[in-house]
Amino acid sequence: MEWLKELNQQQLEAVLSTEGPLLVLAGAGSGKTRVITYRIAYILNMGLAKPGNILAITFTNKAADEMKERIKKLVGIESFSEMWISTFHSACARILRMEAHSIGFSNNFVIFDMQDRHQLLKECFEKLNIDQDRLELRYVSRQISNFKNMLISPSDTHKMGDVDPRIVEIYRLYNKLLKEYNALDFDDLIYHTITLFRTNPDILERYQQKFKYILVDEYQDTNDAQFKLIYLLAQKHRNICVVGDDDQSIYSFRGANVRNILEFENVFSDAKVIKLERNYRSTKTILSVANEVIKNNTSRKEKKLWTENNEGEKIYLYTAFDEIDEANFVSMSIKNLIQSGVKPSEIGILYRTNAQSLNFENALSSHAIPYKVVGSLRFFERKEIKDIIAYLRLVTNPHDNLSLFRIINVPKRGIGPGTVEKIKVLSDEYGISAYSLLKERGAMEFDRRTYLKLNEFIFLLEDIRAEADSKSVVEVIKLVLDKTKYMETLLSSKNEEDFQRVKNLEQLISAAAVFEEENEDKSLQNFLNSITLSFEEDEAQKEDRVLLMTIHAAKGLEFDVVFLTGLEEGLFPLLRAEDINGMKEELEEERRLCYVAITRAKKFLVLTYANNRRVFGRFSSRQRSCFLDEIPANYIQQVYTPLRKINFSDMSFNENQQSVTKDSLAVGDIIQHNRFGIGKVLSLSEDLNEVLIEFENYGQKRLLLSYANLRKIG
Repeated sequence: MEWLKELNQQQLEAVLSTEGPLLVLAGAGSGKTRVITYRIAYILNMGLAKPGNILAITFTNKAADEMKERIKKLVGIESFSEMWISTFHSACARILRMEAHSIGFSNNFVIFDMQDRHQLLKECFEKLNIDQDRLELRYVSRQISNFKNMLISPSDTHKMGDVDPRIVEIYRLYNKLLKEYNALDFDDLIYHTITLFRTNPDILERYQQKFKYILVDEYQDTNDAQFKLIYLLAQKHRNICVVGDDDQSIYSFRGANVRNILEFENVFSDAKVIKLERNYRSTKTILSVANEVIKNNTSRKEKKLWTENNEGEKIYLYTAFDEIDEANFVSMSIKNLIQSGVKPSEIGILYRTNAQSLNFENALSSHAIPYKVVGSLRFFERKEIKDIIAYLRLVTNPHDNLSLFRIINVPKRGIGPGTVEKIKVLSDEYGISAYSLLKERGAMEFDRRTYLKLNEFIFLLEDIRAEADSKSVVEVIKLVLDKTKYMETLLSSKNEEDFQRVKNLEQLISAAAVFEEENEDKSLQNFLNSITLSFEEDEAQKEDRVLLMTIHAAKGLEFDVVFLTGLEEGLFPLLRAEDINGMKEELEEERRLCYVAITRAKKFLVLTYANNRRVFGRFSSRQRSCFLDEIPANYIQQVYTPLRKINFSDMSFNENQQSVTKDSLAVGDIIQHNRFGIGKVLSLSEDLNEVLIEFENYGQKRLLLSYANLRKIG
């Protein structure tokens, strides 16, 4: 097993410690995936278990597939049908396909996706005569998901405190209908597997006996149900290895419980703890900054990242006048970096909320810099923005059928798809716009109840148009949000997505304010034109693009250069200064989010904040983030103009070991090459410039030592 020599001391210890509970605290960029795959390969090579006795859990199918491929290369196993390397949900589905009959379902149950789930919830609303305008369906869906992830049945919801009785009623009926349809939703897969184990001890014992070794990746992201599942399965052999980083636990809004990793040793009192603190990604300076920030959290496992990489540059800090200045600084800096040889795809712009992307999109477009918004739509493609733009277009042109049909029932006003289809047919028959049809022939073509709803909609549009004539673009947008009750509907929702939609609409108003400041023609029509023209994408430049994303979306990624933006109180952290002292858990998760953002950077980290920011179109003075105050001044270089050329020539990074030098290599050394893999040094030229290596999979290769970037591993 020559490949064991590729591991550092702590990684090797984690691989070899196969028996008993093991907690591997894997800091950012410390090679945790390698530990899991090599551990499985070691167990198989040593004959400690057969493939079917190993359960390895990841959080995505992609990660599971990558893990299978890496293990296959290490141990030469061609078939993984016996080995359980999968997500929590896939593993549970596999169990239930064999055992569901024991809890009253047929083994050929169907799995409902989110669309199916919402359709069934609509049926529940109708059967219970509950008005969707008074209780939002998506909020109910989220609540039911939370209940199931916390293993709370309809009869146990009282334990959660004051729960809306309508939600309990819907939850009970929803489960009843799922049973009738022999269907499980996504959350049921884990929920019912635990139910199966709790009610059938013999089945639980069979799976406990089967899974001799259990491994869980990204353990800090597990919820209560996932923890309970793993706990039950591990009771027989107790060979449970969990790998994760409490400092990167940033998904509490999805139900993740950081206590699962923090209290692992309390649950498994004989657990061994191994810390992976060596980072292979970032410069010493970047890691020092990350350590300085995260050490302010009190609910964490003590660890400190270190590296043998270069010291690197100081962290750049730019204080912007406002969000427009911030975006221009970032885009001009990126333009200069690209001109100096940095690939656009090696540059990441990170922000706390999706609403912040607009200014960066505008600035990048103005400098013809190719970009992609990751994990979200481009700003003007988001539903709430397109909805309000549709209203604005109807202000300038009421005969715009496309816009009218988009918002005729947004927010909901009781105009169903059947009525909409009839309007389309009639407007085609008469050869007039839908607006003209409703205004001139509505009373004749529709029954009284439908006509009253349609007439109310037409009156709303005319009311907005009448008032819009004398108002600025900002005022018209606010008028639309007010008259349609669009903003009121979002603000009354308890859904996280709707909170983001509110932020996006606030940003739309701020964008309109900027438009009015910068354009001589301040008309609504010109504003709408500018939106269309500014966001036409150059299809020829899609391959290599700067990536824009929230910090949550950046988890697991890395960039040569990271711009971490919007470091202001109330934005990042997403808490008001006066609330911080009373919201310790929320602040600590925000700080973990900051730590994740910092450790995405490999070579250069640029921090920005604005002294002023437009909120609902009005300037608001800002206070710099408390996280900036946690970084010692000696690590920071204040900049006042866009970054110029960055020199990467002296910043070669190594995946695991330091690159060898001429005088450190000898015949017989075991080395690793990025392309050819593991090899053995056969000979060196007299001047030590060339080396002859016998590679395991590629045979003999003669390489120039100055270009080979070899890593000595034995």
